Amino acid sequence: MTDKKITSPKFAQRIIDRYLSSQSAAFVIYGNTKDIYPLEQGGYQPLVEFLIEALIKPGKPSAPKMVVIYDPAEGIRFHDPNDAESVAGRIGRDRFERLVAASRSDIVTALYTLRELMNTGFNDVLIPGNTGKPLAVIMKHCDAIAPALQYSTMADSDRLKVIALENWLSDDQFVISNNIVFMICETLGEMNNRIVELPYVSAIRIDRPSDDERRSFLEGLAAVNPAINAGDIDRLTFSSAGLTLLSIRQIVNQALYRGTTVSPAHIFEKAREIIEKELEGYISFLDITYGFERVIGAGALIGKLEELKSFLNGSEPDVMPVGILVPGANGVGKTFIFKAFAKECGWLAVELRNVRGQYVGQTESNWERIRSTLEAMGKVMVFYDEADTEIGGRGPQSHEVDRRLFGSMLKMMSDPNNRGKIVWIIITARPDRLEPDIKRSGRAGEHIPVFDISGAERETYIRSVFLRAGVDIEQIPAEHKARILKLTTKYYPADLDQLLIELNRRKFVDGHIGPETIISEAVNFLPSDISKQREFQELLAVLECTSRRLLPEKYANLPREFIEQQLEEIRTTMRNLA
Repeated sequence: MTDKKITSPKFAQRIIDRYLSSQSAAFVIYGNTKDIYPLEQGGYQPLVEFLIEALIKPGKPSAPKMVVIYDPAEGIRFHDPNDAESVAGRIGRDRFERLVAASRSDIVTALYTLRELMNTGFNDVLIPGNTGKPLAVIMKHCDAIAPALQYSTMADSDRLKVIALENWLSDDQFVISNNIVFMICETLGEMNNRIVELPYVSAIRIDRPSDDERRSFLEGLAAVNPAINAGDIDRLTFSSAGLTLLSIRQIVNQALYRGTTVSPAHIFEKAREIIEKELEGYISFLDITYGFERVIGAGALIGKLEELKSFLNGSEPDVMPVGILVPGANGVGKTFIFKAFAKECGWLAVELRNVRGQYVGQTESNWERIRSTLEAMGKVMVFYDEADTEIGGRGPQSHEVDRRLFGSMLKMMSDPNNRGKIVWIIITARPDRLEPDIKRSGRAGEHIPVFDISGAERETYIRSVFLRAGVDIEQIPAEHKARILKLTTKYYPADLDQLLIELNRRKFVDGHIGPETIISEAVNFLPSDISKQREFQELLAVLECTSRRLLPEKYANLPREFIEQQLEEIRTTMRNLA
C-alpha cells in the first residue's frame, strides 16, 4: 500500500461520536461485517482487529481498555494474555478457568461471566491492586446470542440468552461506566428487537465500500501489485461496484498468481459471480445483448425512453426517475423493451427473486443484504417482473412478512440518497393489484405502458419477424401477404414469436419455407384464447398511463369514465365465465 493518508470509515466515526457523547455504551454492528477496513496509520484489518486497533486502542495511554472477545463457538478469550492473568489473579485461577471453559458451551454462562467481569471493579482505580482498565467486549455471531425470534414463542434456552443480555446492558452500573460492548451480526433483522431497542444500544450499519473507498484501495494495490494497471483504476472502480474490499483483494491476488492483469471486464464478471453467490440467488444479473435496434415499432414509446435515457446519463439526480411502472397486456414485450432500455442507458440490470424466507426474520435479513448491495453498486435498474405477485402489500389479506417487506421496499425507493443510483422497473399486466403507495410520485411515479403495435408499425414488425425465418413478405405475391397479415391480425408479439418457432421447425425438417408454409402454419397455430383478459389488461394500462402521447390513437381521446365502464363490463363477463 502507498503512504497516502487513509480516512477512517464512516461507521467508525459514528461509533466514536455516540460513545464520547455518552449516547451509547453498546453497539450492534451489522451489514458488511466480513470485509477489511482501513486503519488511519495504514493497512487494512478484519472487523474485530479494526475495532481493537482503531477504536479501542488498548495500547494508547489516554484510552486503555481490557479487550475481551467472545465467540459462541470458541468461548471467551482475552486480546492481551497479561489481562487474562490479571483477571485470574483477581477472581481466583480455578474459578477463572471454569468460567472460561463453560463459556465455550453455554451462552448464558458466558454472558453472566462477561457481566461479572465488568462489574468486579476493573475500571475502579481506587480499589487496591486493580488494573485500572475498563473493559471492551466484542461479541461475534450475535444472531446466536440474541436470536430474532418472537419472545412469546421462544424456547426457554433462547429466552434466557435474551434476558441475560438485556439485564446486563440495562444495568446502571454498566451504563455509567467507561466500558463498551460491540455486538456483531450480519443483518439487523437477525438480532432480537428487545436488545436493539434498549436506550443505550445503537445499531450501526457498515455499508459496502463506496466508489471512493474502492478507488483508494485499488490505488494502494496498484502501487505494489503488477496485476493492476494504474491507468485502469477508474474503470476497475466502476466494474467492482458492490464488491467488498476483501473480494477485490482476492481477485487481484488470483490474477497475480496466474501472471495476468486484472481487466475491468474480468473484475465485473467476478463481481457478478461473487454477488450472486453471496446473496444466495436473491439477486440475478440480467445478460442483455441488445438495445433499441431490436425493438421494431413502438415509436412513441422509444421516444419517451430516449428522453429518460438522456436524464439517466446526465448529472442531475433530481430529473431522474425513481421508478417506472410498466403496465401492459401479457405478451406485448414489456420486459424485452425495458431490458433494451437498460442496455441503452449503460446501467446494470438485476432481477430480484425469492426474497421471502421460510424462517422468522429471514425475509428481513435477505432484504437488508440486498439493499446494502444495491446501494453500493449504483447505476442499477432493479427489475420486478410479474410485480403484482412478487411485491407484497399492506392490505388486510397480506401476510405480516409481506407487509414488512413492502414497507422496507417503499422506504428504500423513497430514500433521496438512492435517487440517480437505483431505478425500479415494476412490470405487470395487473397494475390494479399493486398498492397505491408504490405507484405514487416519488416511487414508481413514471407510468409508461406498452401497447400492442398498430398501423404501419405493425406491418413493419411482422415483416421483421418473418425475415428471421428467411421470408420477406414484401417480396411475395400481394394476395399471400394480405392473407398473412389477416391471419396474424390479433397476434401479440409473444404469439408471433411462437409462430416463428413453428416455422423454424418446419424449415429444419423441409429445408426451406415459403409463403404457403407461413399461411399453413398460421392457419394451424391457435394462440391462447385469452382475448378478454388481454383487452382487460390493455384497458388497465390505459388508465395507468401518465402521458397522453403514449396512448394508441383509439384510446387517446376516450374519457376515463368510459374506460372504467368497459373494464367493469369485462370484469363481470370474466367473473361469469369463471
